[in-house]
Amino acid sequence: MTRERWGNFVLALCVLMVLGSLAAKGLALLESFSYSESASAPAPHKPDSPLGKLTPLERGKLVFQGAGCLSCHMARLEPGGPLVGFPVGPSLSNVGMRRDERWLREHYIDPHKLVPGSMMNSFAYLAPEELDALVAYVKSFNLQYEPKNETVNLVIPERFTPQQVERGKALFSSQGCIGCHIVGSAGGPLGPNLTRAGKHGRTDEWQLQHLKDPLSVYVLGPTDGIPWPMPRFDKLSEEDLQALVAYLQSLQ
Repeated sequence: MTRERWGNFVLALCVLMVLGSLAAKGLALLESFSYSESASAPAPHKPDSPLGKLTPLERGKLVFQGAGCLSCHMARLEPGGPLVGFPVGPSLSNVGMRRDERWLREHYIDPHKLVPGSMMNSFAYLAPEELDALVAYVKSFNLQYEPKNETVNLVIPERFTPQQVERGKALFSSQGCIGCHIVGSAGGPLGPNLTRAGKHGRTDEWQLQHLKDPLSVYVLGPTDGIPWPMPRFDKLSEEDLQALVAYLQSLQ
């Protein structure tokens, strides 16, 4: 081997040794970094962790909030607490008195089966234990979530007259609405509490359509033949319907 080739061989060997050393140091650094990351990462929840000790109602509340139920429904999540959520669908404040566990479970799995045309999404993706917890939590929504002996506060919007509101109040009783809905300290618990109906965010048009065909504001398409607890009041005159709307919108 000539002196020039020998020099090139030695130079190449030195380069390989340097690269090998750098690679070894880089690997050691990477392993050290990975170890520190895994050491600092939180350990997965174990059965004896606080989350593992949640009651079915506590777990159900988390599922209820995480599934986005409050994006469409108003409810009282704490006894005597304020209404939270958005009034796209029916109020759930006392749904535990209106629906049994079987109906609630089937409704979460396939809303369209029980209410054809329903705008509600299916929650069949939930794990069985999550679904059980959700049903248990929603079933607990009963009268204790409704305020007792509230004062009825009428604030008449300018678009209505006091005469309309008085007529609507009389119709609310004579048409049997008070038998299913609570207003103040009177009424029945079958439907949502309407003591503050005017603050629920419903438009006059929504209230009017709800009185004519209650289910139509919650489903897409025809509503004939679909069972729904609230009857239609489409046989009332337009004047009477407007009076009922005026009364509901004045309940503040």
